Amino acid sequence: MGADVALAVFCAVGITAGVILSLKMDEASLITLGGSEAKLALAAEGSWLRLFWGSFSGAFALLAAAFVLGFCAVAQPLEMLLMAFRGLGLGVCIRGIYLGSGVFRSMAVFLPFAVFSTAILWLTSREALAMSSRYLEISKTNENRLGLKNEVRDYITRFMIYAMLLAVLSCADAYLARAVSGL
Repeated sequence: MGADVALAVFCAVGITAGVILSLKMDEASLITLGGSEAKLALAAEGSWLRLFWGSFSGAFALLAAAFVLGFCAVAQPLEMLLMAFRGLGLGVCIRGIYLGSGVFRSMAVFLPFAVFSTAILWLTSREALAMSSRYLEISKTNENRLGLKNEVRDYITRFMIYAMLLAVLSCADAYLARAVSGL
């Protein structure tokens, strides 16, 4: 339970820091960083692939970073900072959305994907923390490492499932943006 609480705290601190940092930013830049207006414009044009890729690519980059960090025995602080970085981006985007026009439409397009993709990142970070802690534990002892092969296989399988979930979520996000843009 300690890792779950730490990941949640780091995400919350990141969101708070993002909002605080955004106070010194230009309003037009914040609205652009929020991305909801551009997303709605793309949805109105019918650019499904660009909508999907816009949602999937950023979240997948964080998922891939968590995956790689899981193979490092001393990467636990970086895995926590990854959640803080996600929170930082969310904080900046949320403030940009509130400054833009059509706040309710923008929030309807932004929040579902932001919440669910952050949950997926939280799960992947938890997996990465467990794997890197396992590597740290093994590196401190002369323990038999034969069981690690199975753990690595399971770790890779879980990350593939998370990547597929993220792809499905990105498709749903593109569909939602299209539906909201028609309102």
